[in-house]
Amino acid sequence: MTQLDTLNRGELFNEISDLAREQGVSTKETWSELVDEVLDSHLSLAELNNDNDLVGLKTALTDMWEVYESSAGEESPTQIDEDPEAPRA
Repeated sequence: MTQLDTLNRGELFNEISDLAREQGVSTKETWSELVDEVLDSHLSLAELNNDNDLVGLKTALTDMWEVYESSAGEESPTQIDEDPEAPRA
């Protein structure tokens, strides 16, 4: 298991899952791109470093697509039609 100083795999998965929901990620390819972006962001903030097993971590998080996909569920037509930017009465 990968040992990280400030972040663990579960925390990273939760962060990526939240972002994926916000961005409407619906393919493994887009999920993988988001994993890359989040890991790069944490590297640039020095919350991860190159001493960590980044390749193994990236692979593990990318492989968690199925977990995300099954937990995200399908959107209902009401949810799809909702516009978060639309004014509310």
